[in-house]
Amino acid sequence: MPTIRLQTNRNTSVRQTPKSSVGLSALFVIKGFFLACLRRLRDIKPWTLLAVLFAMHFFGAFLLKGYLTFRHLERLVPFFVLALGCVFCLWASRHDSKAKGSTFMRAVPVGLYAFFIVAMSHQPFKGVSLPVSGNAFHPVLYACFAFLWGWFRLPSVQTRSLLRFVLGILIPGILFALSDEWHQSWVPGRSCSLLDVFLDVIGLCIGSAGLLAFLQWAPLWHPSRLEKPVQEWTNVKVSARSP
Repeated sequence: MPTIRLQTNRNTSVRQTPKSSVGLSALFVIKGFFLACLRRLRDIKPWTLLAVLFAMHFFGAFLLKGYLTFRHLERLVPFFVLALGCVFCLWASRHDSKAKGSTFMRAVPVGLYAFFIVAMSHQPFKGVSLPVSGNAFHPVLYACFAFLWGWFRLPSVQTRSLLRFVLGILIPGILFALSDEWHQSWVPGRSCSLLDVFLDVIGLCIGSAGLLAFLQWAPLWHPSRLEKPVQEWTNVKVSARSP
C-alpha cells in the first residue's frame, strides 16, 4: 500500500504576530511617554525648571558615597545653599509676573549656585571616598552655572547678537573657573589643575548650548517674556438708560 503524506502549510506569521504587536505597542508607549516629557519640558516655567535643578543637586549630594557625614558642620553649607536656591525658585515661580522682570531676582539663583561651587571647593577631601572620579562633576557643575548665568543675562539677547551673548557667558565662566582653581590650591588635600579648567570650559559650552536650545524651542524662555506687561486698570461705569 502506498504511503500518503499530508503536507500542511504552516503560517509562521500568525505565531509571530502577537510578539510583534507587543513590541510595537511597547515602542508606541515609550514614544508617547518621551513626547509627553518633551512637551512638559517645553511648557515648564523657567523658575520651576531652576527649582528642579537645585533639587536634583540637593538629592544628588546625598547620594555621594562617603560625603554625607554630619560630624563636620562646614559640609552642611552646600546643602543649605541648594535648599535655599530651590525654595527661592519655587517662590519666584508662584510670583512669576513680579520675578521674571526683576534683574535682582534673576541674579539670586546664579549667586547662590556660585557660592555652592565655592563651598564645595572649600571642602577638604581627606577621609572622603567618592563613587566616581571628581573630574566627572566639573562639566556638570559648570554647565548648570552657564545655564543660570545665561538666564541672568537673558534680556541682553534682544540688544546683542547671539555670539556676544555666548561670549558673555563663557568669558566670566572661565574667569570664575580659574579663580576657583586658585582657591582650591589653598585647601588641604586639593590642588590646582588645568585639566579641571578644561573640563569646566566643556561644561560652560554645554550649558550655553542648552540655554540657546531653550530660547529657540520653549516659548516661555523667549527674552520678550521677561518684560513686565503694563496693565492699566480703568473703572468702567455701566449705566442703563430707559429709551
